[in-house]
Amino acid sequence: MSDQTAPRPRRQLPNFKFRVLIAGRANAGKTTILQRVCDTTESPETYRMVDGERTKVESKTSHAPLRIRGEHNITDELEFSNHNGYVFHDSCGLENGSTKELKTLQEFVCQHAEKKSLREQLHVIWYCIPMDDHRPGLNVDPLHALQIDNNVPVIAVFTKLDAFRRNTRMDLEDEEQAGDDLDMLTNQRCKEIFQRECLDKIGDTTPFVLLEGMNDPAAHCDELIQTTAEALDSGTVTLMLLAVQTKNLELSVQRAVQKSLKVFSAVRVIYQWIAAVQNTSHIGSAGIDERSEIWACISDSMLTSLFWGRWI
Repeated sequence: MSDQTAPRPRRQLPNFKFRVLIAGRANAGKTTILQRVCDTTESPETYRMVDGERTKVESKTSHAPLRIRGEHNITDELEFSNHNGYVFHDSCGLENGSTKELKTLQEFVCQHAEKKSLREQLHVIWYCIPMDDHRPGLNVDPLHALQIDNNVPVIAVFTKLDAFRRNTRMDLEDEEQAGDDLDMLTNQRCKEIFQRECLDKIGDTTPFVLLEGMNDPAAHCDELIQTTAEALDSGTVTLMLLAVQTKNLELSVQRAVQKSLKVFSAVRVIYQWIAAVQNTSHIGSAGIDERSEIWACISDSMLTSLFWGRWI
């Protein structure tokens, strides 16, 4: 086959890293959420910068919960062996009123906002709010203090809803509200508490998800991925999320693609223009190189997949 008729080789996707800060008080279900996102029951591997080199941190107990794995550092990078497209950072325990821990989180967000490389930037914050407290609204307050970078959306993730419903039901039973309508009363009371203690406090502009049944190893966090994709302002970062989301792609892409398709018609024009500017003036930056490569690679793959009715 001649060079003229040989098919053009498919462009290789860059090594994406979608960076997530997961925050919230201790025992809020953070580790479980990360496991469900990455479809695993194993504990994550921890990496730390030591003398300028990224080094794996060996824990004394390999399957120990995240919160008791040696000395905690928010700059540690957590990855799962079966899914290294995500890089997670854990806030460890963020209790209401813990000023020192909150300041550490804010500094971390600001530091990553200054990063020029997309791989090193922070892309989203998942703020976990457990509902098993009698006053779950107290766990909401630190959320607003983390909304300091418009490019990094904060998603309110409500966890332990099963315990919340169970506790509410028991309270009604103690109030002698039992009867044929106990289920209806429980649902009504839960809605009232959730509205008053949570939704009214996070505000109308904060995206949120409700996660139930996370103790089931077969559970997934599809709604969390969808909400994250919708909250991202940058089309490039949205596509990065889609690229690393190798599980449940149809569900994770469902709404995010609607946002991304708006710019697909201009992707090749923009990429060619950037390439022309760089070739003639030689003033292109590393950040522009990285973004243009991402758009070119993913647009090739996604447009091809759209033609065949599937995704990469």
